[in-house]
Amino acid sequence: MDVYPADLILAVATASATIFLGALPTKNIRSPFFARETLKAAFAWGLVAILSPAAILHFPVIFAILCLAAWKSFRSESALSGKLWLGLASGLGISIGVVFILAVTPQTYPTEASLAEQTLLLASIYLGGAIIGLAYVCYALAQSSKINPGITASIVQRYTGLLLTLVLARGVVMLGSSVLSLDFGLRPLSPGLDLEYLLVFLAVIILPIFAFFARRSVRFSSRAQPTRLLVAICLVGAAAEFLARLLKV
Repeated sequence: MDVYPADLILAVATASATIFLGALPTKNIRSPFFARETLKAAFAWGLVAILSPAAILHFPVIFAILCLAAWKSFRSESALSGKLWLGLASGLGISIGVVFILAVTPQTYPTEASLAEQTLLLASIYLGGAIIGLAYVCYALAQSSKINPGITASIVQRYTGLLLTLVLARGVVMLGSSVLSLDFGLRPLSPGLDLEYLLVFLAVIILPIFAFFARRSVRFSSRAQPTRLLVAICLVGAAAEFLARLLKV
């Protein structure tokens, strides 16, 4: 099955989520948290395999197996081994996992574009998926902090702060790509509504507002749980990415 751009968005988001999970300290955070999240990552890679073209579906299957190996290690309380398997899955997933999807869907990454446009487009693809992946990890941390004392407020604050930075960077990259394309406002969705204006509204206005208040709720209140805002960031971020991939910005 070739369901573009769902396969690309989910692949980048899943690989990014595993990177951020791998950066968390296993010394304080208990292994069951990592086991649960790596199992979810394995299922996500399995879904990527279903959505991907047949020529490359074996790659996400391999990444899913690596995540299952990490899950097994974390279940056995072998944090070091789990981290190694997770690092291997995230490193391969964010590199060849994404590159091969781009290679078999040339309409995603037009080679006739200028170097600056290609660079911004690639940055847009990675940043868009990273926002979704990190927003999910922040959500998982906020949810698990209620029962896992190792997930401190400082960890959630650091990750929500990084999320806000990525959201702002994504908006800048998207605006730069739109300016370079010189066709801003020329793709109508329906009379009176334009896809690029909708994308600007989501990526430059709505997402930063959500990320700002999610960061603020964690920073200024130890009891606040910005789970609804983080879910909204995942959903709005996914919608923005679908528009961005269709518009190639």
